[in-house]
Amino acid sequence: MKDGELFALVLGEGEQIIKTYRPRAWRAYLTQILTWGFMLILAVLLGIGSGFDETGSFNCGFLIAYLTFFIFCAAICFILTALWCNKTVYAVTNKRVLIRTGHIGVDYKSLDFSMLGAMTVNVTWVDKLFRSNTGFIAFGSMSSPLTNQGAKFTFSFVQNPYELYKEIKAIIDSNKN
Repeated sequence: MKDGELFALVLGEGEQIIKTYRPRAWRAYLTQILTWGFMLILAVLLGIGSGFDETGSFNCGFLIAYLTFFIFCAAICFILTALWCNKTVYAVTNKRVLIRTGHIGVDYKSLDFSMLGAMTVNVTWVDKLFRSNTGFIAFGSMSSPLTNQGAKFTFSFVQNPYELYKEIKAIIDSNKN
């Protein structure tokens, strides 16, 4: 199924998909790897520190149980990331911005051009460090403003975020009523 057809259920009368975009899956996985790698270092340090019993001898079973639980949690997060990457598609129509996402089911979010109040581009230190040419484009409105905690309407891990920003802005400007 083509990306544009994935939005057929939520398109209004006279509404047409102008362009669809997908997140860069490897960039989503990189975030998981960095997060869980950092947490693994902390877990090992905390596990080693708390693995000693009252006699001062090290309890290896505690560390093994600790790391097993950690690996299980990390595996679940990687599976959820794979499901998210598989289901997530972003679209711009002649009337609004659409986000299709989910892990098991499918959810849709939309923001009409008439409600759109702001757009921001965010290229994180991870994007810059790994020279991934990826970033985030966030959309805000009066009812869903852009805040320091993030935005409800975000195109995450998109390639060429600055060029994409200009492209989406041009589509919105040419179709805004």
